[in-house]
Amino acid sequence: MAKKDIAKSSISNKLSITFFLIIMAYAFYVSCASFYERTNFTPRDTVRHYSGNEEQSNNDSNYEYDEKLLQEGFHYPKSYKEIVEITHVHAFTIPLILFVMSRILSMTLLRDWIKTTIYSVAFAGTVMNLSGPWLVRFKSDVFSISVIASYFLLGICFIALISIPMYVMWFKSKEA
Repeated sequence: MAKKDIAKSSISNKLSITFFLIIMAYAFYVSCASFYERTNFTPRDTVRHYSGNEEQSNNDSNYEYDEKLLQEGFHYPKSYKEIVEITHVHAFTIPLILFVMSRILSMTLLRDWIKTTIYSVAFAGTVMNLSGPWLVRFKSDVFSISVIASYFLLGICFIALISIPMYVMWFKSKEA
């Protein structure tokens, strides 16, 4: 079976893929900006975001939300329910987005080992991103590094998953 070369796609297909990739670049940027706003990409602030910054009992139902305390710098630990909600959304969206972007990359004539490496790093970044909040909150603060690293791994993959197809579609010679 001959490989489908995205460079030879119709203009309408190229535009559709281009618009999708641009929106995904923006979405990942917003995701990183949001995480940075909460954590500054530091282990200390990542731990504070998930585990709070005051000694709490193991029973998460003992605290009440208080906006004044939050403005003073107090952070409640994320409850089991909050982490389930975060994971639920991300466990569906991250793999789906990466799958679509991987399928787009698969339409390039890039060497298979490069594609496989990108897919594998994206998988590792996703697992780290989904498991990180659980590990930080309920196991050890050391896993905050894993959460931060997941954003960098996924960032590298997003750059590759966006820039390679864009280059192939719009700048690579069709005869090459």
